[in-house]
Amino acid sequence: MTTTDEATTERPKWQENQNGHTRFRTIVGVLRRYNVLSNLARQKNPQQVRAAFEELGPTFIKIGQILSSRTDIVKPDFANEFKKLQDNVKADDYAVVQRTIERQTGKQMDEMFASFDHEPFASASMGQTHHATLLNGQKVVVKVQHPGIDAEVALDISLFERALPLLRYIPESSVVDLREMVGEIKRSLFNELDTSIEVKNGSRFYRLNNRNDIIRVPRVYGKYSTQKVLVNQYMAGTSIQHFMAKVVTADQEDDHQYDDERRYLAHTLVQNFLKQVFEDGFFHADPHPGNILLRELQPGDIGYNDTVPQRHGKIGKRRLPPYRLIYLDFGMMGEISPALMNGIANVVVAVTTEDTRQVGKAILAISNRTGEVDEEGFFSELAPFLGQYYNSGLGDIDFQGLLFEMVKVCRSNNIQMNPAVTMLGKAFGTIEGIVETLDPNLSMLDVARPFARKYMREHLNLRNELEDGLLATMQGLRDTPKLPTRLLAALDTFENGQTRVNIVFSHRKLFIDRIDSMVNKVVLSVILAALIVGSSLLVQSHPDNSWITNIGIFGYVTAVVVIIGLVVGTLHSWYQHWRRK
Repeated sequence: MTTTDEATTERPKWQENQNGHTRFRTIVGVLRRYNVLSNLARQKNPQQVRAAFEELGPTFIKIGQILSSRTDIVKPDFANEFKKLQDNVKADDYAVVQRTIERQTGKQMDEMFASFDHEPFASASMGQTHHATLLNGQKVVVKVQHPGIDAEVALDISLFERALPLLRYIPESSVVDLREMVGEIKRSLFNELDTSIEVKNGSRFYRLNNRNDIIRVPRVYGKYSTQKVLVNQYMAGTSIQHFMAKVVTADQEDDHQYDDERRYLAHTLVQNFLKQVFEDGFFHADPHPGNILLRELQPGDIGYNDTVPQRHGKIGKRRLPPYRLIYLDFGMMGEISPALMNGIANVVVAVTTEDTRQVGKAILAISNRTGEVDEEGFFSELAPFLGQYYNSGLGDIDFQGLLFEMVKVCRSNNIQMNPAVTMLGKAFGTIEGIVETLDPNLSMLDVARPFARKYMREHLNLRNELEDGLLATMQGLRDTPKLPTRLLAALDTFENGQTRVNIVFSHRKLFIDRIDSMVNKVVLSVILAALIVGSSLLVQSHPDNSWITNIGIFGYVTAVVVIIGLVVGTLHSWYQHWRRK
């Protein structure tokens, strides 16, 4: 964001007034004109929402970009539409960038950089990125936040939250919890504004994954990085999306020149991602093609002759192929606790059994219950989604839609999926989409099972398992002599007619509530009928007594008002049901 005294061009519409009241009126006006809250809550008309976000400026453009990778929050149609959002923020002048860096670091530019490109090679909502060279000759990439963007984001988010009461005018929808969505967006935005978080994430990811086979991770220079400045090692390469496009063209032309490379890249991506999950417990949560670079090495390039140990425990070393995969952008990372990791391993192993009940129980074990849960109902709703894994090929599965519907099923059953699991599912689907293009015959789920089994074997406490088994066996042996006595007592109870059978059926609470509602309506109808009949008798039997006649008329009026209320309530209920369809 360019300061007022430095602006040389007309300011964008969203930037004309930064006064809180004026900005609030602007936000509310745009939200109403494009029906943003209604469309988001009911997941309809994504084009209107995208147009509104573009009109509202950088904060909302960034919100859309965040949602474009959160198919656990919005439908795939919305995610795909938000991917079209383009940043239209004018790049800051070099003087502004220099002032930001020097104020943040407390050093002059020439004390840190041998050279610094005055023109950014990329500019986005939150900041812009420049090429530079450190004094030791290391080429780096410097990301600098726009001045005042943190205050601007805080203002817009607070005003967006103030606009949420407009939800009371929207028919109830079970598709998306809009308040939960805004909370997720708020956390993501503020995390991205605090560059120190990305510094920690990048340093940890570098330590765990750099030089894992052909994986390379740029080094983060914390010495030069601050809350608003991020300095990373420069690594050459192009988005893996370009290679994927070549692969698609080669398939169409029946060209096999990329076969070896594409299979190696796919296998490496899968193996490394599963290592991040089951070994590190720390994974890249946004591994879309724009955040993964591919660099083709030429003879003489540094690293061209690198070697690594042989796979599968073989003795010796092997030479790496002449290409490298480079991970970028560590603002969105996922972390898994050992207990959660064990639960995820149980889910993966349970999927192998194709037993819906076992998979459902494994999912429940790693989720939170926000209310009463009908487990049988949850299992029955879960079956169609698992069937897609059991019976469909990799290319036939819509992972984005599957994740969204899965979260929706959990929410409707009072089950809240652990945020780390939701993030993992989204990342899993993103990586799987890349792998499906590179090597359709490689299934991440098939590769994940050995990882999960290995994890469970390595973390199995054999001593505790044997002790638990021994205690269970001893308890069974102790209870065995009592079986004949208990069986005889049960037969005596049955013979004396004292048997009681408890029947449990699904949706019992809903059924009882509806019966209760029906009984209440019947009772109210009887009371109204009695009121009308009584009022008629009073009016007809005492026509000359005005106060008794007035009591009868009051009974008529009361009955009519109650009947009108019942009719209006029923029509409103029908209308809400129709709107939710």
